[in-house]
Amino acid sequence: MSLFVYERRFDSSSDAVENVDWISKLPSDVLLMIISRLSTEEAVRTSLVSKRWEHLWKHMSHLVLDMRKKITNSNNTLHVWNRVATLMTKIINNHRGHLESCVIHHYTNRMLNTWIQSLTVVKQTKHLTLIHHVGLRNFGEFIEFPPNSFSYPGLTSLSLSTLMIRTSHSFNNCQFLKTLKISCMLAPDVGVLNRVLASCPSLEVLVLHLICKNKNGPLKIENNRLKLLKVSLCEQIDGIQVSSPSLHILAIKEILSFGRGNFVLRSPRLQFNRNFWLIRTFLPHISYNVTCDEICIGHEEFVVNTCGDLWGASLSVSVDLMNPRQVKRLRQVLLLWTFEMVELEILFKNDNAPSEKGESSQNKFWEDNYK
Repeated sequence: MSLFVYERRFDSSSDAVENVDWISKLPSDVLLMIISRLSTEEAVRTSLVSKRWEHLWKHMSHLVLDMRKKITNSNNTLHVWNRVATLMTKIINNHRGHLESCVIHHYTNRMLNTWIQSLTVVKQTKHLTLIHHVGLRNFGEFIEFPPNSFSYPGLTSLSLSTLMIRTSHSFNNCQFLKTLKISCMLAPDVGVLNRVLASCPSLEVLVLHLICKNKNGPLKIENNRLKLLKVSLCEQIDGIQVSSPSLHILAIKEILSFGRGNFVLRSPRLQFNRNFWLIRTFLPHISYNVTCDEICIGHEEFVVNTCGDLWGASLSVSVDLMNPRQVKRLRQVLLLWTFEMVELEILFKNDNAPSEKGESSQNKFWEDNYK
C-alpha cells in the first residue's frame, strides 16, 4: 500500500498532479494505530518512509521478535543466529517507553538474559513470552537464568516454552506474577518445579506441561488465589496435590502418567459428582464452577486460549441459570466445543437465598431452553 495520496488539481491551462503525503499528516496516535496492525518487522521498516515516520514504531506497545523469519535451512549457522540476535537486541534498545507485551521466538540463549533484563527493568513489560525453538545446535542445552530474573513488580504474566532448567533461582520472589504458563519444561526433579510454584504466591492462572528426569514425589500446587489450573502431560511425576480455595476451573487436557489415587484436589468450589477424567484418563475433562465476578481472569484465559483443544473432552459445570452473567459465560464455554462432547454434567446452583419460587423458575428456565 502506498503511503502517498495523489491529489489532482485543475486550472484553466492544464491538469496538475501533486504528490501529497496525506497519511503522514495524521495525528501520531492514529499513525501508531495503523502500524500496530503490522508485524514488528514491517513496523520497523516504516522508519525509512520519512522523518515523520522515523521514530514512530518505537512507541508501539506490543513487540513480536521472531528469529525464525531470518533463519532458513540454508543459513542455519551459529554466526547467523548471533547476527539476528544482535538485530533483535537493537530493536529492544531503540524502543522508547514501556511495553504492554513482548513475544520472543529464539534459538540461541546468548542474549536471552540481556533481553529479559531490558524488557522487565527498562521497558517494564507486563506480559512476556519466551519461546525457545530447539535445533541440532542447541538440543539438550540448559538455560541458566540469573536469580530473580522474573521478580520485577511490573511483570504480571510470563509464558515459557521448551526450556530445560536446573534450578528455581530465576523464579525467586515472583510475588507479582498473576499468570504463569510453562510448556514443555524439563527439570531435574519435581522439587525444582515445586520451588518455582511456591515462589509465585499471587498466581491466578497456571498452565503446566512438565517433564522431570527423575521421580521423587508429587507436584504440589498450593495457592490461595489460583482461579484456573490447566494441566497436560506431566511425565515422571508421582502425582499432583492441589490445594486452592479459589480454584473454579480445572482443565485436564491430556493423559496423566499417574493413577487416580495420586491426584489430590482440595478445592471447595469444584464439588462434582462425576470426576470423569479420573475414571477415563485418556480423555480430557473440564471442571468449571461458573462465577458471577465482574472480572474473571480465569474465564477470559480459558475462553480465549482453549478453542480447538477440546476434542473428545467432557465437561462438569456448576451454574446459576437465574444469573445472566453466568448464563452468558456458560454459553461461551459450550461454544468452544467444535466436536461432539463426550459427556456433560450440570449442577444447578442458586447464588441467592433459596426459595420455592426461585427453584421453580430455575427449573422452568431449563425446561424451556433444553432443546
